[in-house]
Amino acid sequence: MIELGHYCLIASLVVCTFGMVAAIVGGVQKNLPLVRSAENCLITNFVFLGVASLCLWYLLLTDEFLVEYVASYSATDIPARFKFTAFWGGQKGSLLLWALVLSFFSFLVTVQNRHRNRDLMPYTAAVLLGTIGFFMVLLNFATNPFETLNFIPEDGQGLNPLLQNYYMIIHPPVLFLGYVGLAIPFALAMGALISGRLDTSWLPTVRRWTLVAWIFLLFGLTLGGMWAYEELGWGGYWAWDPVENASFMPWLIATAFLHSVMITEKKGMLKIWNFVLILLAFELSIFGTFITRSGVVSSVHSFALSSVGPFFVTYLALSTALGLFWIVYRSKELHSEKRMSSFLSREASFLLNNLLFLAICFAIFWGTVFPILSEWVTGEKITVSMPFFNAVNLPLGLALLILTGVCPLIAWRKSSAKNFKRNFLTPLGAGFLSGVVAVALGVRDLIPLVFFSACGFVAMTMIYEFYKGARARQTIRPSGFLVALMDLTLMNKRRYGGFIIHLGVVLVFAGIIGSSFFKSEQLFTVAEGEEFSIGDYTLKYEQLTSRKDPEKEVVFAHIAVFKGGKKIDDLYPQKDYHYKSEQPMTEVKIRSTLKEDLYLVLSGWEEGGEATFHVFINPLVQLIWIGIGVMVLGGMFVLIPNKKSGVAVALKKPFQEVRDEAA
Repeated sequence: MIELGHYCLIASLVVCTFGMVAAIVGGVQKNLPLVRSAENCLITNFVFLGVASLCLWYLLLTDEFLVEYVASYSATDIPARFKFTAFWGGQKGSLLLWALVLSFFSFLVTVQNRHRNRDLMPYTAAVLLGTIGFFMVLLNFATNPFETLNFIPEDGQGLNPLLQNYYMIIHPPVLFLGYVGLAIPFALAMGALISGRLDTSWLPTVRRWTLVAWIFLLFGLTLGGMWAYEELGWGGYWAWDPVENASFMPWLIATAFLHSVMITEKKGMLKIWNFVLILLAFELSIFGTFITRSGVVSSVHSFALSSVGPFFVTYLALSTALGLFWIVYRSKELHSEKRMSSFLSREASFLLNNLLFLAICFAIFWGTVFPILSEWVTGEKITVSMPFFNAVNLPLGLALLILTGVCPLIAWRKSSAKNFKRNFLTPLGAGFLSGVVAVALGVRDLIPLVFFSACGFVAMTMIYEFYKGARARQTIRPSGFLVALMDLTLMNKRRYGGFIIHLGVVLVFAGIIGSSFFKSEQLFTVAEGEEFSIGDYTLKYEQLTSRKDPEKEVVFAHIAVFKGGKKIDDLYPQKDYHYKSEQPMTEVKIRSTLKEDLYLVLSGWEEGGEATFHVFINPLVQLIWIGIGVMVLGGMFVLIPNKKSGVAVALKKPFQEVRDEAA
């Protein structure tokens, strides 16, 4: 299996090299057999990398400790599910996973575009093969997962205890699906630029692939936040960690593109801007992989310092230069078909939306790379912490939230005073009412009060758009309101799916503000049998118990939870001491309700039974997870294809594609 996996990686590199040359020559010479050969190379690559991945999984599951990667990240005594996830527990395996996912997506793109976007496909295939080839260079020459040791250890070191968590079973691959998914829009955009096919016919394919990546990135970020919340024991879910930021930045740019591409499709504007966004989103995904895998940043998520950094820097420079060259080269052909006629228009609001996304992304990027730059320049690493990110992004986030409610209410081209009065009155009233309710519930600080009012304004905007659309639908086709609402939503999944996503955004903002501004925490040191109180809760420390498992020693406390004089729960926070890694792990216990989370950490204890607990009350945290769930479902709803007749689809195909089908 070791030799088979190694030979598959070599074969993949050879196939990438041949396929890239065949794609470029085939595209230049309009040689269909060469182009088909390049596309077949993408399919073959998926097979080779699939076999290589199966080999690594087999080696992990069978405890083949002759392989250095298996010895470093697996052990005989860890459960099979964690041996399986050890595949992406280290640098070598995670880079193989990156290449595997990209080869799978490339396979899908090849099949999807077998009879369409034919002008783009030679150069799209070349870019995809070049990107896979870059990872093959890494896996063959810098970080080979099938590298062997000079001896066979009796046992492996095992997977990091932090990663032995059910969230970590799916978080890395889901996040990689998002990262890698952004390579497809980049490859298609490069195909359009190089081939000169600069109309909008290929944009729906790019938009859908970007949305797929957007969904996976969002879901992956959420799983990472839930893991940090439940596993790290600090009472929070987002710390502006460099690796968290590296995943968040491409998601922000992808979100900006999904908004601006609507202007291009509807009005023929912002063409250059969209190419820049596609390029930036892809480069940020590579940058995120670089800072995580190279070890240049200090993070609980990152790997140790390695030799792959120069490879990533070189690829980043070359791919960015290639993208910018073709954007500049085609700039005269990418001029806007229409001019923006008014700043009080939906087009202008979308552009402002994009600028805000970019401002947030730049602030995060600067805060992330500044410690690296300061260390390179001065030799001293200057840390940029949460206060910087919060101070910069809070006003930008508020502006973005408000704009989320404003955009749907403004007319295309130019809005009139009558339009403003008709469309804004109800949402503004809802925003004001939300502020009044917040004050009645005890909110006195200005910042959360403004945010909660903005949440009410945006939520009512979305609800109002659904209501207006359903009423208009009833006038065209008389039916019940719910039937009209369903028909309306199914007829325009992109528009109303977007509104569903925005309703999720409202819930997320409400949860973030609630958990950030109204969080309370306290340390308690108590003896067995004593009670202590925080908020509306009274907690009774019953006893401290310990047990020894084969791989760890566990110490846990029994805490009885009372509210209003009645017992409502029993919680068992614990500390695990893992023998092999010689590292203690905190296992928090959380009692969650829609209103708040009671978050309990066992911080320490004495031999006599006295223990110290760190207790948090985190309001509205569950709204964050629910809101993100709504956003993911909204994104999936947008992806559902609209039904079209075969004749209509055929009429939309360019002559060249029909000719290719006949061939």
